[in-house]
Parts: sequence; C-alpha cells; structure tokens
Amino acid sequence: MKSIFNLLTILGCLNLAEAQNLPLEMQFSTDGKRLITGASETDGFYQLNKIRVIELNFEQPDYWAQLTANYATKKDLMASLTYNGEVYPNVGVRFKGQTSYQRVTSQKKSFNITMDFMDDSQDIKGYETLNLNNSYEDNSFVREVLYEYITRPFCPSLKANFSHLYINGQDWGLYPNVQALDGDYVSEWFLSNEGTRWRCERTTGGGPGQPGGGFGAGTSTLNFLGDDTTLYKPHYTLKKTTLSDPWTDLMRATKVLNTIPLDQLEDTLHKVMDVDRTLWFLAKEILFGDDDSYINKGGMDYYAIYQKDIEKLIPLEYDANSVMKSQTSSWSLFLKESDTKFPLANRLFKVPALRQRYLAHVRTMFNQALDSAHYVSTINYLYNLIDSLVQADPKKLMTYTAFQSEKNVLINWMRNRRVYVLNNTEFKQIGNKISNVVYAVNGQLDQTPLDHEHLTVNANISDGPGVRNAFLYYSPGFDGTFKKTQMFDDGLHEDGIAADGVYGAAIPPHPAGSFVRFYIESIANNTSGTASYMPEGAEHDVYIYQVKVNQSSEADVVINELMASNTKSVTDQDGEYDDWIELYNKSSDAVDISNWIMTDNPANLDKYRFPQNTIIQPNTYLIVWADENGKQTGLHANFKLSASGEEVLLLDSTGLLVDSVVFGNQKEDLAFARKPNGTGNFIIQTHTYNANNDLILVNYEDEIESVKLVPNPASHSVKLLSNKQKPNVLKIGDAMGRIVHTQYYQPNDWLDIGHLQNGFYVLSFQQQSFKLIVKR
Repeated sequence: MKSIFNLLTILGCLNLAEAQNLPLEMQFSTDGKRLITGASETDGFYQLNKIRVIELNFEQPDYWAQLTANYATKKDLMASLTYNGEVYPNVGVRFKGQTSYQRVTSQKKSFNITMDFMDDSQDIKGYETLNLNNSYEDNSFVREVLYEYITRPFCPSLKANFSHLYINGQDWGLYPNVQALDGDYVSEWFLSNEGTRWRCERTTGGGPGQPGGGFGAGTSTLNFLGDDTTLYKPHYTLKKTTLSDPWTDLMRATKVLNTIPLDQLEDTLHKVMDVDRTLWFLAKEILFGDDDSYINKGGMDYYAIYQKDIEKLIPLEYDANSVMKSQTSSWSLFLKESDTKFPLANRLFKVPALRQRYLAHVRTMFNQALDSAHYVSTINYLYNLIDSLVQADPKKLMTYTAFQSEKNVLINWMRNRRVYVLNNTEFKQIGNKISNVVYAVNGQLDQTPLDHEHLTVNANISDGPGVRNAFLYYSPGFDGTFKKTQMFDDGLHEDGIAADGVYGAAIPPHPAGSFVRFYIESIANNTSGTASYMPEGAEHDVYIYQVKVNQSSEADVVINELMASNTKSVTDQDGEYDDWIELYNKSSDAVDISNWIMTDNPANLDKYRFPQNTIIQPNTYLIVWADENGKQTGLHANFKLSASGEEVLLLDSTGLLVDSVVFGNQKEDLAFARKPNGTGNFIIQTHTYNANNDLILVNYEDEIESVKLVPNPASHSVKLLSNKQKPNVLKIGDAMGRIVHTQYYQPNDWLDIGHLQNGFYVLSFQQQSFKLIVKR
C-alpha cells in the first residue's frame, strides 16, 4: 500500500513549502497544521546580523557630476561592484529618493544599484536591485530596519539590514540596506508574480510637500476617478504588468471601494481587494506612525499590486525612514477616517465588522511587535551592531552624539505610543478568548477527510463579555477568498453538550489532495461587537489540512526510475537532454494507463494526464520526459524535476493514488532507481534507461549512507542497520507530512516508536527516506 508523503520528511534537503512550490515567506508550522506567512527570519543577503561591505568603482573621472545630472531622468551610470571578494561588472548606479536627495547637500546620497543593468543573469544572492538609503531624518540609523523587522509577522515587509559602502576606495559610511519592492519581492510573499505593480505616485513628478499635500492625496489614494481608465494613468506609475488591460483592474477596485453603499461594502469589496491584508496594512502604518505612507501622505509612498490568480488589489507599504517620530505617538487609531481623500480609512473604518477586524489586528500587532521588552531589546541589538561604524562614518548626516541620544527618542516614542493606544476606548474593549481548536473526521481527532467526507472543527470560546456569534472561515488552496459558516454550541453540530462553551461547525468535502485553510472568528456580545480570531494572525496565519487521496487497487504499475539532472546521459527523440521518469509494468498483463495522472505537486493532482491509448505491455517500461514541452512527439509532462529534490505521484484515471516517490538531492547524470527492479527501495546508481535496474552492479549508496530499516511493519521499536557508524538527525513524518518525531540517532541502535499511532510514516535519515508501517 502506498500513501502521499511530502518533502517535509526529507532530511536536510527539502521542506513542505518547497514541495508545494510556496513562496519564501509562506511556510508550514512544524506540526504541519498551520500555514503562516511572514514568520521566517531573514537570512542570506539581508540577514539582520550581517553588515554587507559593498564597493563601487567608477571609471569615469566625473562620475559624481554624471550621477547628479542623471538624477531627474533616473538614468543609470555604469560601474563595477565588489562584494565578498567577487567583482560584478557593468552594474547601473543612480541616486534615489525625493526629499532625501533634494534636501541633502552632502555626498551622503541614497543609491539605487541595478545588478542586471547589462547582464540579465547577474544578481547578488538572487537580488537584482539594491537600495542603499542615507538615513535622512533618522538620527538613529535604525528606524527603517527596525520597522520592517518587527512587522514582518503581520504583513508583507521589505527585508533590511546594513551595508558599509566604499566608492572608488573611499569610505562612504554606513547605509540601511533595504530590499527593492520589485518582482522578486512579490514572488517571496505571494503565490504568483502574474499581475500588475504600481507605485502610487503621479507620473508627472511632484516633489516634497507638507503631509497630505502635493503627494497625490485624493487622486493616487485609490480614489475613484471615473470609468475612463485614462484618468488613472497620470496618478499611478505603472512599474510592471503581465496583463493586457491592467488599468481596468485598478478602476474596478477603486469603484467598488468608493461607491458601493457601506452596508454592502463588506460583502462586495473582497471580490476586488484583499480586505484583510489591507486592514493589516493600515494597522501597520498607523500603529507605528509611518509618516511616509498611504495613511499620511496618500500617494507616492506606497505601492499597489493586482494579483491575477486571486483577482484582487493589495496595497503595500514602502519607504519607512520616517516612522516612529515623536509627533506620531498620538496618532489616532482611526487616522483619516473622516477624510474622503483616503477611502481605505474613510470607507473601511465606517463598516462595523471591518472596524472590529481592524481593531483585532491592531491588538495583535500591539501585543507582539510593540511589546516593550521585544521593542527595546531589538533597538539595543541594532545599536550595538552598528555603533562603531556610525561613529567612524565620515559622511553621516548627523553627529555621533545625536545618534546616541536618538535611541532614547525611539524608546520614549514606544512608551508614549503604548500609553496613548491603551487609553483608546475602542481598543480597550475585551473580546472572547478562543482556545483548544481541534478538527476531526467521524469523531476521530486529528484525522483528515477523504474527498467525500466533511471535517468538523471545534473550539472553546470563553464568554467573558458573552458570545454573540462565532464563525468558521474556510478556503481551498493557499490563497483566495474565504467562505464562512456559523459555529454553534447547541449540541447539534458535533459540538458536544449544548451550552458547554465548545462550538462546532463543519467544512464541506473538497477534492482529493487539495489543501484547505481555516480560522475562527468570535464576535463578543457587547456594544461594539468586539472581534477575536484564532489564529490571531488570520488571514495570513491560518490552520490548514490536506484532503486524503484514496488508494488505488492497481498495484502492477510503479515508478521505477527517474533522472532529475540529465546533462549528457539520454536524449529524447529531438536530441534534448531532458529529465525523465520511467514507469514499469511488473505484471503479466498489459495495463491501460490512458487518462492516468502524473504530478510533482500534491496540491495539484490533475497536472499531467496520459493520452488515450497509452498502454504498458507486460514486464515492459514506459518513459515520460519531464520537460514542459507537450508540443513534442511522445510523452512529455508539463512539469520538470528539481535536482534539489521533490516528489512524483502517479494516480489512476479516477484520481486514486497508484504510486509515489520522494527524492532528495540528485547528482548529475545518475538515476534514482528501485532495486530490486520494480519492488525495492530507491537508490542512486548509473541509469538503466528503459531497462532492468538490476543490470547495474555498482551503485552510489555509500555517498548517501546506505541504511536498512528493520523490522517493518513494526509495533514498538525499529532499528536502522547502517554500513557506517555516523550519527545524524532522524525525522519521522506522518502521511500528511507533519513531523511527529525528531532526534539525534546513532545507527544500529533501537528506536522507540511506541508513541506513534497505527498507520503509515516516512522515516528520514542521511538523505534517505523509508516508508514505515506501525501496526499493533
């Protein structure tokens, strides 16, 4: 018998997010029961504790004059860049910023560096654009880095750390190093980069001015300007689109936002805008006093993206050097709610349910990001990290004394902001507590459903202020609109005893293999109708499960061999070295696999279907080329294999699972093959393309530590027999990919599995995985 296993179970190589092709910032929790966006620590080029040394070298003697002359046109000047000992030739450099350029008379300018200026393939650690900001109006140097770091768990935030810049050998000092809001950024936070990206600023320019004036408030603030889409083009700078008519999407969203009656807005707006992300966006800007923002200036200092896959508009924060200024500590939590030029505030805050959802998000952000200990410790950490470099910075815009004293300014801002918010009458309203969220199928806890079964969700909801209503929100897939259904405590909805504080509701059946997200909302029985959520970070932090796939009775066809890095081994009929997958019919009868399915994504179990009249003769092989080229003759799947590891699933025409294989890192021109042929575990060896795997007498098992699992099935303990005595990390995952056991393991020792329930598991060790059956 076989079961779907995902890549979370492959030791040291893969994780569930990679298996589902999730964006970098979207991850499963360790137990696999939550899908969380924004919880990861930044690493790589923007790792917080690393100061990146960047050297720019210009061959032009008058490079500074040319950079100055190019400012208005945003024309790049060619230079070379050295980072970590590697020289990157032909990068483009220009000055950036508005007030940070025009009001700074020194050479401490902000820089935009285009790594792929002349070479489309050139980048630094995957990033094609660098933004070095001069810390204008920020004597602390840390505001932007601090703000982006502590708000990452709540909504999309730019990565940021610090860089030490040299130009033609001269020390240019310290710079906040802030990620560009480009396609790479969108791909890190969202499932798709298909759609449109605007910077919400006038295309005709318009320099700095007073807050709310000269920045497009009333025109670039998602205002409805009319049905004629040309009316929007002067007020929004189109950065990139993959769509033929992007302006209609913007117009439609603004029309709904600005013209739909308020009593209909909640039910209508979500069709064209991601309302929950928008409320988190407003909470972030308002709570942290973002002076350069949608909520203060209107246009210029924010972006809007239209996501084609969900057909929704989403505002994104941009430009954070002016956050947490003293004058913003007393900003109203409902800033601009009376100003019609700012419809996100003026309209959304007037809808009671959305106002309460917004307040719930503010409370979550306040309790976590604006927690005194967390806030102060982060400031102290950043100050200690950069103190000596600021002191030595020959071009800094402030004195070292001003830098030192600004730390207390930031800390006092936090204290004053906390006092102000805690005195807000609406903020102080107490909501219900939601706890002990569990799910079950047919009364069996922690079980996930088959495609014809519903899933029951239960939760304890305390009734301090009383429970006016409770709702279960659910949605298939990893993004998109949630539906909601009422939860009950009446004893009639699989909620146990009536009036016991346990609420229940059911999620209807979903297709096999699909992922389903859900979260819970409680509305308090008070004047405001205070909202509470579990998880508190909903809708970017939600519960998730995967619908099981039924097992096919067909056991004669197996995935027998594959090659995920074919550079010189075997060519297809057109002479191309493509990845390939070999199926084997181990029976004495022909098997018709017409309309069977092969996929590399458990979330998409209808990816590639075999054409009609595809028959595997007895004891013969069938090759499928994984090259995304269905126009070629033969069997060419619409996916490729990843040499870093993934999984392949084979399902019959009804969607029942026939076979699956999970593989880790693969070596060039070596195969991952069953041995013995057709029945054994997979090993790495020289390929036997379209032939018996037993023909190869030498394999490469020693390179990945050959291990044998005994006994299997097992009841209370198992042992890994190894040809080497190297201890390493061992992990056990269940059939849904949730890690249920991790330990440091010495091969040939007994491993206790008495705590595991009966069922199928994947045990991973030394880059190998084994299907383990626990049976008592």
